[in-house]
Amino acid sequence: MRGLHKLYKKAVSDLSIFNKIFYGVLAIVILIIAGSSFFSNLYSRNLYETQATNNAVRLVDNINTGFEDNLDQVDRIIQSIYAESDYADSNNSIKQVLSTKTFASISDEYNALKVVQNFFQRLMFLRKDFNSIYIYNSKDKFFSYALNGTNKLDYDPTGESWYKETVAADGRTIISAPHKPYQLNYNKEVISYSRLLKNMDQINREPYGVILIDLSIDSLNSIVDKVNLGETTGVLFLDGKGKAIYADNMKVEDKDIAVIEQEITQHAATGKFTAILSNKKYLISFSTSMVTGWKLLTFTPYTEITKVANQLVLFDLLLGLVALLFAVGIAYAFSKLMFKPIHKLKKGINNVKVGNFDFELEYASNDELGQLVRSFNTMVFTIKTLILEKYEEKLARKDAEFKYLQAQINPHFIYNTLQIISSMAVVHKVPEINTASKSLARIMRYSLNAKNKLTIIKDEMEVLVCYLDIQKLRFREFLNYEIEMDEEVKEHRILKLILQPVVENAVSHGIEPKGANGIIKISGKLEGQKIRIIIEDNGVGIAKDEIDKLLQIINSADEIEDTPYPGDGHNSIGLRNINQRMKLIYGQEYGIDIESIQGAGTRVIISIPVQKLTAANSTEGEHQ
Repeated sequence: MRGLHKLYKKAVSDLSIFNKIFYGVLAIVILIIAGSSFFSNLYSRNLYETQATNNAVRLVDNINTGFEDNLDQVDRIIQSIYAESDYADSNNSIKQVLSTKTFASISDEYNALKVVQNFFQRLMFLRKDFNSIYIYNSKDKFFSYALNGTNKLDYDPTGESWYKETVAADGRTIISAPHKPYQLNYNKEVISYSRLLKNMDQINREPYGVILIDLSIDSLNSIVDKVNLGETTGVLFLDGKGKAIYADNMKVEDKDIAVIEQEITQHAATGKFTAILSNKKYLISFSTSMVTGWKLLTFTPYTEITKVANQLVLFDLLLGLVALLFAVGIAYAFSKLMFKPIHKLKKGINNVKVGNFDFELEYASNDELGQLVRSFNTMVFTIKTLILEKYEEKLARKDAEFKYLQAQINPHFIYNTLQIISSMAVVHKVPEINTASKSLARIMRYSLNAKNKLTIIKDEMEVLVCYLDIQKLRFREFLNYEIEMDEEVKEHRILKLILQPVVENAVSHGIEPKGANGIIKISGKLEGQKIRIIIEDNGVGIAKDEIDKLLQIINSADEIEDTPYPGDGHNSIGLRNINQRMKLIYGQEYGIDIESIQGAGTRVIISIPVQKLTAANSTEGEHQ
């Protein structure tokens, strides 16, 4: 290893200055191009995959919404028998016909059948996907209307499981999985809606029949077709028992369904996950119908998601190659420009070596090399030690000037710099940097303003939002926040910078250890002569014994050393300082209280008075 190092050092030392500059500049440019290409590609890939994932979730939600809207529409049509609508007389006749056990004459029975048929025709007109409608009001008496197929006249529904389930539902609509029609000779599958009909005009609401509506399976196709899934995305419906009841552009085996159900059990009613089915990786998004309990799933091949990202990689490589060619040219031109004055100095030194002092080097530039050439012209007639002394003196002076200028930097310089960063972010269309720089500038301006120790809650909340916006850029979808502050509370006064440390604790000790789906809620209400501000999170929470220890620390009036925050080793002295400061200003009845459930989250309650501060209570140099 030492031999290689010596060989490398000798090879570099033997290079001419021109080559050293050329290779050095080229290496720097290549590193910059490679680094920017790598991180740009990484960011673009992650961004595209996030967008694709969110799009898949949106699509399955849209399908579920369309499906449940469809179910709701059918349910309303069934309920139209009870409704006082444009067909009120017909509806009343329907109830009368179905409630009549026997008819006085064949003419009355014919008129009753006509009333029912007219009603059925109106229902069929409302929905093009209705295949057949049945109303059963006794074992051997039913009314029907079908667009396709013929009826089984000897069919007895009362012994069927669907009929028993409908009667047991006592007026709720029952929806079946796709099946062959119960009474109809028809080969295509349908989805059935059934409901027990009751006489709502009676006190005991006596049942007078069961309605059964068969919908064509094409109704599911129309729901799926309304959503732009793309050519490669598949759809699957699973019933409450995990049975595949509908599939579009997707074939799954029983073992695949077992894998899917195992993943679904680890999520809530909706979610997303990746799975390998039949040796192919998919992004699977699902949503559960609140009406039927069915699971609606979309399957997007992962190759489709990464295809655009891979195209971006190729584009970045080509762009990097073009940039590399430009870098070679720039490095060569820059090296030549840098080497020109050095070459002149070399000639001058050679003249001095042979005792020739009757010359003057010419270099018109005012950069550092130009200064060096002119300094060489001045110092060539002096002794080497004097040159070194003057050079060291110059370095010391430069260092002192730099430290002096550094000491002059004030907040205005920082604000201006952040404004420049914000403007550049807008120009280059990087909204995250724009948001971060503006928020940071607002926080610094607020924090460095030492004129007032008191502020209004509205201003404190604005700075808090800036802090949370910066944290959202860091944690992205893992952190969200909600603010519910009564308007009458916002104009009351509060000690500056007592909310932000509490929120920072919620982020650092609650949300960050949790790692996902973090929510911080901030609310404020006026309660008599007190204002209660509550900051709560759904983070990892704190154990009961640790809460007691923490409350003992922050309520202690004795001077104590920094104490670890429960669970992570950070100190809790910040909360104690805030609590002691509030009690000193507002009185002992005000301050901080903490509630927490381990694994569920933490709530911090801050109590402050509504009335103005008295001179006796104010120790911060300002009175309300």
